[in-house]
Amino acid sequence: MQAEAHPKKRTGLTIGAWVAVVFGAVVVAAGGTGIWADTWKRDDNGYFSANSHRYQTQTRAIATESIKVGSYVPTWLAGNIRLDVSGDKPLFVGIAPKATVDAYLARVEHTEATDLGFDPFKVTYVDQRGTVDPGRPASEPFWAAAVSGTSSPLKWRLRSGTWSIVVMNADGSRDVAATVGVGVKVPALLWVGIGLTLFGGALLAAGGLMFAARSRSYRRAGATAAFAS
Repeated sequence: MQAEAHPKKRTGLTIGAWVAVVFGAVVVAAGGTGIWADTWKRDDNGYFSANSHRYQTQTRAIATESIKVGSYVPTWLAGNIRLDVSGDKPLFVGIAPKATVDAYLARVEHTEATDLGFDPFKVTYVDQRGTVDPGRPASEPFWAAAVSGTSSPLKWRLRSGTWSIVVMNADGSRDVAATVGVGVKVPALLWVGIGLTLFGGALLAAGGLMFAARSRSYRRAGATAAFAS
């Protein structure tokens, strides 16, 4: 019975070692990527930025579909976002809860930007009818963050919830055209990368120890067999 237990033990060590090595290598790669990105891919203000894209409509506003924060990425990890908005006219850009935006634009002619993608860039516009002149959007009190101007960045600390981003002319008029760039600041990325690298290194070390234990088991089994013969 003891002789049968040794092969099972060696098999278990082999499987465990390979799992630790493979998983450790993946974790180290993820951590190294985080450290590299934090060191080389941020701008001078600490943001990771995507390419700017042009958004345009003949209606009075462009509103995004629901943006859910906190569902998959913790807000403490994501940090802040920055919207760099520019246009030929004075513009307004604001962020508010999706339900509030829907109520605000319910009777306003506007366009919803759906199926948004950045690589490659794509967007689907869905126009909604309305007859109400919203006036100057900056006068509304419900915005979680908002700026007005021709080239003003909006900075907002991410909070859990379902949100919408709205771009309008500052006076609420028709024919909205804006170039928008998105940046994200991830303050904890460096420490997350270091932590993943250390954890992955520990897994690799554990895998190496298990391989060494398997080798010693083989050597003891060989010595026992030779002694018995």
